[in-house]
Amino acid sequence: TITMDKNTIKQNAEKVIKEMKVGYQYTLKKLQELTTFGSTELCLALLVLIQEKKVEQYLSDNGVRYMLR
Repeated sequence: TITMDKNTIKQNAEKVIKEMKVGYQYTLKKLQELTTFGSTELCLALLVLIQEKKVEQYLSDNGVRYMLR
């Protein structure tokens, strides 16, 4: 079981933002490679970023993609 507090999730979200470049589209796998986060850590960070409207999630022909807003 992974237990993470809000501060850790926010710090992880900031790391995700730093790794992303404007205009680029990222898969979950690519973001995991860039951040070295596990699935849970990355998904929680992305959830925060999507809620804060900093990252957009959408479905493309090749699957789910994430990009900076």
